[in-house]
Amino acid sequence: MSTPRAASLAKKAALALAVLAAALAVAVRAEQCGVQVGGATCPNCLCCSRWGWCGSTSDFCGGGCQSQCSGCAPPPSGPSDVGSIVPRDLFERLLLHRNDAACPARGFYTYDAFIAAAAAFPAFGSTGDTATKKREIAAFLGQTSHETTGGWPTAPDGPFSWGYCFKQEQNPPSDYCQPSAEWPCAPGRKYYGRGPIQLSL
Repeated sequence: MSTPRAASLAKKAALALAVLAAALAVAVRAEQCGVQVGGATCPNCLCCSRWGWCGSTSDFCGGGCQSQCSGCAPPPSGPSDVGSIVPRDLFERLLLHRNDAACPARGFYTYDAFIAAAAAFPAFGSTGDTATKKREIAAFLGQTSHETTGGWPTAPDGPFSWGYCFKQEQNPPSDYCQPSAEWPCAPGRKYYGRGPIQLSL
Protein backbone atom coordinates (compact mmCIF):
# COMPACT_ATOMS: atom_id res chain seq x y z
CA MET A 1 0.00 0.00 0.00
CA SER A 2 1.41 3.34 -1.07
CA THR A 3 1.55 6.27 1.31
CA PRO A 4 1.81 9.96 0.39
CA ARG A 5 5.31 9.95 1.86
CA ALA A 6 6.39 6.99 -0.31
CA ALA A 7 4.93 8.68 -3.40
CA SER A 8 6.81 11.89 -2.56
CA LEU A 9 10.07 9.96 -2.15
CA ALA A 10 9.50 8.18 -5.47
CA LYS A 11 8.93 11.54 -7.22
CA LYS A 12 12.09 12.98 -5.65
CA ALA A 13 14.10 9.92 -6.66
CA ALA A 14 12.77 10.13 -10.22
CA LEU A 15 13.62 13.84 -10.36
CA ALA A 16 17.11 13.18 -8.99
CA LEU A 17 17.66 10.46 -11.61
CA ALA A 18 16.44 12.77 -14.39
CA VAL A 19 18.81 15.55 -13.25
CA LEU A 20 21.70 13.08 -13.01
CA ALA A 21 20.93 11.70 -16.48
CA ALA A 22 20.81 15.23 -17.93
CA ALA A 23 24.12 16.13 -16.24
CA LEU A 24 25.75 12.98 -17.57
CA ALA A 25 24.42 13.66 -21.07
CA VAL A 26 25.92 17.17 -20.99
CA ALA A 27 29.22 15.84 -19.63
CA VAL A 28 29.38 13.20 -22.35
CA ARG A 29 28.84 15.86 -25.05
CA ALA A 30 31.33 18.30 -23.51
CA GLU A 31 34.40 18.90 -25.63
CA GLN A 32 37.92 19.67 -24.48
CA CYS A 33 39.95 22.57 -25.81
CA GLY A 34 42.88 24.86 -25.12
CA VAL A 35 46.33 24.12 -23.75
CA GLN A 36 44.98 20.96 -22.16
CA VAL A 37 44.65 19.39 -25.62
CA GLY A 38 47.33 21.06 -27.74
CA GLY A 39 45.58 24.39 -28.34
CA ALA A 40 42.40 23.02 -29.94
CA THR A 41 39.55 25.48 -30.33
CA CYS A 42 35.90 24.76 -29.66
CA PRO A 43 33.40 24.04 -32.43
CA ASN A 44 30.46 26.33 -33.20
CA CYS A 45 32.19 29.45 -31.83
CA LEU A 46 31.99 28.25 -28.23
CA CYS A 47 34.36 29.70 -25.63
CA CYS A 48 37.22 27.62 -24.21
CA SER A 49 37.27 27.90 -20.41
CA ARG A 50 40.38 28.14 -18.26
CA TRP A 51 39.85 24.46 -17.44
CA GLY A 52 39.83 23.42 -21.10
CA TRP A 53 36.12 22.82 -21.71
CA CYS A 54 33.83 24.31 -24.36
CA GLY A 55 30.72 26.30 -23.47
CA SER A 56 28.87 29.57 -23.90
CA THR A 57 28.14 30.82 -20.38
CA SER A 58 30.21 33.22 -18.27
CA ASP A 59 31.83 30.20 -16.60
CA PHE A 60 33.44 29.42 -19.97
CA CYS A 61 33.74 32.88 -21.56
CA GLY A 62 34.66 34.87 -18.43
CA GLY A 63 37.94 35.20 -16.53
CA GLY A 64 40.63 32.83 -17.71
CA CYS A 65 38.90 32.04 -21.01
CA GLN A 66 41.51 30.63 -23.42
CA SER A 67 40.02 31.23 -26.87
CA GLN A 68 36.96 32.50 -28.74
CA CYS A 69 36.00 34.38 -25.57
CA SER A 70 33.70 36.72 -27.51
CA GLY A 71 32.49 34.09 -29.94
CA CYS A 72 33.82 33.93 -33.49
CA ALA A 73 34.46 36.74 -35.89
CA PRO A 74 31.67 37.22 -38.40
CA PRO A 75 32.15 35.15 -41.53
CA PRO A 76 33.85 36.84 -44.44
CA SER A 77 31.49 39.00 -46.41
CA GLY A 78 32.21 37.00 -49.54
CA PRO A 79 32.53 37.84 -53.17
CA SER A 80 31.19 41.38 -52.83
CA ASP A 81 34.58 42.27 -51.33
CA VAL A 82 36.35 40.99 -54.43
CA GLY A 83 34.04 42.98 -56.67
CA SER A 84 34.60 46.15 -54.65
CA ILE A 85 38.39 45.71 -54.78
CA VAL A 86 38.47 44.73 -58.45
CA PRO A 87 35.50 46.38 -60.16
CA ARG A 88 34.73 45.45 -63.76
CA ASP A 89 36.52 48.47 -65.27
CA LEU A 90 39.76 47.67 -63.40
CA PHE A 91 39.58 44.02 -64.49
CA GLU A 92 39.16 45.18 -68.10
CA ARG A 93 42.16 47.55 -67.84
CA LEU A 94 44.40 44.96 -66.14
CA LEU A 95 43.69 42.33 -68.79
CA LEU A 96 43.38 44.78 -71.65
CA HIS A 97 44.07 42.44 -74.57
CA ARG A 98 42.56 39.16 -73.32
CA ASN A 99 39.80 39.34 -75.94
CA ASP A 100 42.12 40.37 -78.78
CA ALA A 101 41.65 38.46 -82.05
CA ALA A 102 45.20 37.09 -81.61
CA CYS A 103 44.31 35.45 -78.28
CA PRO A 104 43.06 31.85 -78.48
CA ALA A 105 41.19 32.26 -75.17
CA ARG A 106 39.25 35.37 -76.24
CA GLY A 107 35.83 35.35 -74.61
CA PHE A 108 36.81 32.62 -72.14
CA TYR A 109 38.03 34.66 -69.16
CA THR A 110 35.23 37.05 -68.18
CA TYR A 111 34.76 39.35 -65.23
CA ASP A 112 31.54 37.56 -64.30
CA ALA A 113 33.37 34.21 -64.29
CA PHE A 114 36.08 35.72 -62.06
CA ILE A 115 33.48 36.96 -59.55
CA ALA A 116 31.62 33.61 -59.67
CA ALA A 117 34.88 31.73 -59.06
CA ALA A 118 35.67 34.02 -56.12
CA ALA A 119 32.23 33.24 -54.67
CA ALA A 120 33.10 29.53 -54.73
CA PHE A 121 35.95 30.30 -52.30
CA PRO A 122 34.37 32.71 -49.76
CA ALA A 123 37.62 33.44 -47.91
CA PHE A 124 39.41 34.53 -51.12
CA GLY A 125 39.96 38.27 -51.12
CA SER A 126 37.66 38.79 -48.15
CA THR A 127 39.82 37.88 -45.16
CA GLY A 128 41.91 40.38 -43.22
CA ASP A 129 42.20 44.12 -43.58
CA THR A 130 41.79 45.93 -46.89
CA ALA A 131 45.53 45.93 -47.64
CA THR A 132 45.69 42.15 -47.11
CA LYS A 133 42.68 41.58 -49.36
CA LYS A 134 44.23 43.71 -52.09
CA ARG A 135 47.57 41.86 -51.84
CA GLU A 136 45.88 38.47 -52.09
CA ILE A 137 43.84 39.42 -55.15
CA ALA A 138 46.82 41.16 -56.78
CA ALA A 139 49.02 38.08 -56.22
CA PHE A 140 46.36 35.84 -57.76
CA LEU A 141 45.82 38.06 -60.79
CA GLY A 142 49.57 38.59 -61.21
CA GLN A 143 50.32 34.86 -61.19
CA THR A 144 47.42 33.83 -63.40
CA SER A 145 48.01 36.70 -65.83
CA HIS A 146 51.70 35.78 -66.09
CA GLU A 147 50.93 32.12 -66.77
CA THR A 148 48.43 32.93 -69.51
CA THR A 149 50.15 35.90 -71.14
CA GLY A 150 50.29 36.28 -74.86
CA GLY A 151 52.56 39.30 -74.51
CA TRP A 152 56.15 39.72 -75.60
CA PRO A 153 58.70 42.36 -74.58
CA THR A 154 57.65 44.86 -77.28
CA ALA A 155 53.90 44.05 -77.25
CA PRO A 156 51.48 46.98 -77.47
CA ASP A 157 50.80 48.25 -73.92
CA GLY A 158 53.57 45.95 -72.63
CA PRO A 159 53.69 42.18 -72.13
CA PHE A 160 51.65 42.18 -68.94
CA SER A 161 48.50 43.64 -70.48
CA TRP A 162 48.14 40.45 -72.54
CA GLY A 163 47.31 38.17 -69.60
CA TYR A 164 44.53 35.60 -69.98
CA CYS A 165 45.34 35.29 -73.70
CA PHE A 166 45.81 31.50 -73.48
CA LYS A 167 43.85 28.83 -71.67
CA GLN A 168 46.28 25.97 -72.19
CA GLU A 169 50.02 25.51 -72.56
CA GLN A 170 51.29 26.49 -76.00
CA ASN A 171 53.47 24.07 -77.97
CA PRO A 172 54.09 21.59 -75.15
CA PRO A 173 57.23 19.52 -75.76
CA SER A 174 55.29 16.31 -75.09
CA ASP A 175 51.93 15.07 -73.87
CA TYR A 176 53.46 14.80 -70.37
CA CYS A 177 52.14 11.28 -70.00
CA GLN A 178 54.28 8.90 -67.97
CA PRO A 179 52.54 5.57 -68.44
CA SER A 180 52.56 3.01 -65.70
CA ALA A 181 50.58 -0.11 -64.91
CA GLU A 182 48.99 1.60 -61.91
CA TRP A 183 48.25 4.93 -63.62
CA PRO A 184 47.85 4.34 -67.36
CA CYS A 185 47.50 7.30 -69.70
CA ALA A 186 44.15 7.75 -71.38
CA PRO A 187 44.42 7.21 -75.14
CA GLY A 188 44.60 10.45 -77.09
CA ARG A 189 44.80 12.64 -73.97
CA LYS A 190 47.43 15.23 -73.11
CA TYR A 191 48.45 16.26 -69.60
CA TYR A 192 49.74 19.81 -70.01
CA GLY A 193 48.69 22.88 -68.06
CA ARG A 194 45.21 24.29 -68.61
CA GLY A 195 43.30 27.26 -67.27
CA PRO A 196 44.70 30.28 -65.48
CA ILE A 197 46.56 28.42 -62.74
CA GLN A 198 49.50 26.78 -64.48
CA LEU A 199 53.12 26.40 -63.54
CA SER A 200 55.94 27.34 -65.86
CA LEU A 201 58.94 25.07 -66.12
